[in-house]
Order: sequence, then C-alpha cells, then structure tokens
Amino acid sequence: MRPSWNSGVRVSTEFTYRGLDTILLENAHLRVILLPGKGGDIISFRDKRTDVDVMWHTPHNWHPPAERYLPSEPNSTWNDHYPGGWQTNLPNAGGGHEIAGSAYGLHGESALLPWDASVVRADEEVVTVRLTVELVRYPFRVVRDLTLRAGESRLRIAESVTNEGEVELEYAWQQHIALGAPLLAPGARLDVPARRGVVEEYGDGYPNRRLESGAEFDWPAAPGDDGGEVDLSTDIPGRDAGIHDLAYALDLEDGWYALTNPDLDLGFALRFPTDPFETLWYWQPFGGYEESPFWNRTYNVGLEPTTAYPGDTPGQHETGTVKTLEPGETVEAEFVAAIYGGLSAVGTVTPDGEVRGTEH
Repeated sequence: MRPSWNSGVRVSTEFTYRGLDTILLENAHLRVILLPGKGGDIISFRDKRTDVDVMWHTPHNWHPPAERYLPSEPNSTWNDHYPGGWQTNLPNAGGGHEIAGSAYGLHGESALLPWDASVVRADEEVVTVRLTVELVRYPFRVVRDLTLRAGESRLRIAESVTNEGEVELEYAWQQHIALGAPLLAPGARLDVPARRGVVEEYGDGYPNRRLESGAEFDWPAAPGDDGGEVDLSTDIPGRDAGIHDLAYALDLEDGWYALTNPDLDLGFALRFPTDPFETLWYWQPFGGYEESPFWNRTYNVGLEPTTAYPGDTPGQHETGTVKTLEPGETVEAEFVAAIYGGLSAVGTVTPDGEVRGTEH
C-alpha cells in the first residue's frame, strides 16, 4: 500500500532512470532516489528546503552493466559504470587484486550487480525499502534496509553482510559516498573527529597532488607536497584547482563526519559505527583527476567510511585492518545520513543523527 502525499512520507516505484527502475523515498524534507538495478546505488539526496542535491554526478556517459556484472579490468569496469552518489562496495575496497583465483577490480562486485528490492513498510509514519544481493565470486549475502520517517531530514540505513560459504573469508566493506557542488565549494567546512591522518603512497600516480605522498600527520593539518601545510577541514579549493589527492582519517574518536556550506545554509552529515568502519577515506578530485574516464572534469569529494586502509589489499594487510567473517557469520552496521542548516561548523552528530555545532 502506498501512502498518500498528505501523510508526509511516501515511496514510489513508478519511475525509471537511464532505463533502470528507480525507487523514490520522499517526505517534506528529503527526496532520495535509489537504483536497485545498479548496485542499489543512492543517486540523489535532495534537500527540499534549498532544492539542492548534495550527491555528485559523474560527467561521463556511464551506463549500467548489461551483460557482464563482474570486474574484468583493474579499474575501468567499476568506473565505466559509476554514476556518482553512494555505493556499497564489497568484498574489497580500492585497487584490483586476486582472491583465491578470482580476479577483482576496483571496489569489488557489489556495486556492479542488480539488487532485489521490496517495500517492507509503507504507512503514514515510515517507509522502508529492503535491498538484497548475493555476490557471484564471493559467498556473501548483503541486506540493506533504507528507512525514511515523516518529519525527519534523515535517512536511516541498516546493512548486514553474511558469509554463506564454508570457509573463513577476508573482506573490506565501504560506503562510497561522493558529494559535489553546490554543497562543495570554497568556504565549505569538513568536520571529522579524527586524531591522525595518512596520505596515500602515490608512487607514479596522482601527478596533480597537493599533499605529500605517504605523509602521516595530526588531523587535519596535512603536509603539502610543496612543503607547506594543508588544513583538510577548511582548505577546500575551487573547480579550477586541478588537484587530486587521497588521504585517510584514522583514530576516530567518534563515528561521524559533516560537510557544511554556510553560504548555502546547508550541510550533509553521516553517522557510522567505528567498529568495523575504523577509517574514513577522503578522496579529493578537485578538478585534477586526469585519468579515464574523468579527464579533469571532476569536482567532488569522496567521504567513505571503510573497514580497512589504504587503497590496496596488500597495504591493508600491512596495516592489519583487513577483516574476516567465519562461515555463517553476519556483521551488521547502522548509518544515519542527515541534512541540516543553521550551522557554520559541526561539533557532533548523535547516534540518532542529530547534528550539533556552531550556529552562524
């Protein structure tokens, strides 16, 4: 049963996007669009007060996988089908590698697969959509419940991963969230309760870096590649900066982050559990990601709670952050994504998703 719009919250399955069935969750504050047929992605998270979609949308002509759902190249398969927005990545996060004879590309397979979808609750107060998928190369079953309540500017997500195999299996689990303009702009502020940070070891990559490769630092004061210092909370450059970096926020004192744009009177915050999501990846393509398919057309940030770091599986083994699931074991996590106004900086995001900070 679909509630009427007058009830304050509704769910609709009547629309398509790029040929894919969509699910729309909506109340007086938020409009959220899901793509079950493409990874269960959240492709839109729109604040109705300001009419701003905080999610980033990729500039290339992406399309959903049609015939081959599994990674076939280290990076291109995931990127070719990447619309921006929010993905769940399993069983790996970061660069491609091989697991027990099966090749995996960038970010694994969960965001390439079609997910089954059902509306499990739709009444005058709450709508809940359940997304489920079984991976192909890994015996993992993933269940994701997305809930929107009447009168709240928050989306609640409960996610679980179950090992249906008969052997213990390693995994990295990531919430790949990309935020873009106009929320992202010079003058915006990123608050993360981290004590420590590490920059990716770039090697020959990231030619448009502004951060020192492999540097360890006290968050948010990162060493710059030019010998200076970059404040990762406030030094957000414009579209023409031509910068591309990746850093990891570590030793989190609490599980949340918030990106605030006082000029828009708008912010986006995410609450997440630090067990097992012990690190926040901070992807920074400020107009400088020159590789295919982006060609310096990107202006966004990726703020990605992840169970491991850095961005490759051998490195994750070195840091000891790779997690495992025993046969039949399930790991669960809950997230709250919220929009807010009235603040210039954020001091905390409560477990219920209430955002508190400095008023402007």
